[in-house]
Amino acid sequence: MFTIDIDPKTLEEVRHSINRMAQSLEHLRTVDLGHELSAWQVEDVGRTKPFTMKFRRAGRAQTVFRPHSWKQMKRSGRYQRRGQRAILRLAARPSLKTAHAVGRFQALTSTLPILREELVEKLGERLLEMAKEQLQW
Repeated sequence: MFTIDIDPKTLEEVRHSINRMAQSLEHLRTVDLGHELSAWQVEDVGRTKPFTMKFRRAGRAQTVFRPHSWKQMKRSGRYQRRGQRAILRLAARPSLKTAHAVGRFQALTSTLPILREELVEKLGERLLEMAKEQLQW
């Protein structure tokens, strides 16, 4: 038969170490993830102004990639809306002019992916390295 002696001081140390682990996980989730996404955009993708939204209370971060600058996106949106309105206005009275306007209007869309696969893989590697550095117990 054997006996187990439990020291209250040892239990307090265990509780303290578990609390430290939980705090480091919370810090990783709320702070480090957003910083790493911003650093990845600057260093690997080459963006001068990374657009990373950090929702600290929810514990998540989101990065948004626009295919072009914000001004170009706004200008493209205005062109799209203007062309669609013109087609709808002309479609009310079908004619040869309507057919010409529909043929002339070009929707500005691209089928190319915004990010290359290598950049997405690099992000995964960076996040793993960051987690390994931050979560050492």
